[in-house]
Amino acid sequence: MTGWLIFFGTVLFILAVLMIPVRAVADYKESFSLKIKFLFFFSKTVFPMKEKEKTEKPKEQKTEKTAGEPKKEKRKMTVEEIVDMIVDCVKKYGPGAKMILRNIRFHRLELYWKVTAEDAAACGIKYGKICGWISGVFGFFRNLIKIENPKIKVFPDFLSEKDEIYGGADIEFNPLIVIIGALRMAFAFVKDVVKNNRTKSAKPRKTIKTKESASA
Repeated sequence: MTGWLIFFGTVLFILAVLMIPVRAVADYKESFSLKIKFLFFFSKTVFPMKEKEKTEKPKEQKTEKTAGEPKKEKRKMTVEEIVDMIVDCVKKYGPGAKMILRNIRFHRLELYWKVTAEDAAACGIKYGKICGWISGVFGFFRNLIKIENPKIKVFPDFLSEKDEIYGGADIEFNPLIVIIGALRMAFAFVKDVVKNNRTKSAKPRKTIKTKESASA
């Protein structure tokens, strides 16, 4: 009996802790930083992580092939690609994703975007496309997320050579609802994978005619 009481007491304690709101403070200016705050005493920087001391490893001798081959640089995803990927994920796994988003509250949302291009005409066209894209994305998320006093500023700069994006957000969410929503998304993902595998296996295989059957 005491074992069951301890078990249920532990479960209730974990649920009570998970129902306490968590605050995340994100900022971006040349580099991204993310800090998690819980209650009044816990605060931890999640990103960037502290670099651990690297142990020196013996250098391996490079072969002529590896030494001569140029290193392929990985292309970084743009802001538009990241946000569009999130929007597609919300549309695909609606119930779970919307459950998470409706639980989120933005106490601060700031975005400053300096738009540049090769010439004035190209800069104007690019500026118009970015404004239209931001308006559509913001309208999509505004229906799901509670956003307090957003500050979004996009402006063209005809003299600079490189775009500049910086901003930040102060986000509050309930961990328990996020976990439940994530489980619903995972269940929907597994369901889609099983469905796709069944449709692939159900497709009739193409029969290859042999020369004998063709001559007959």
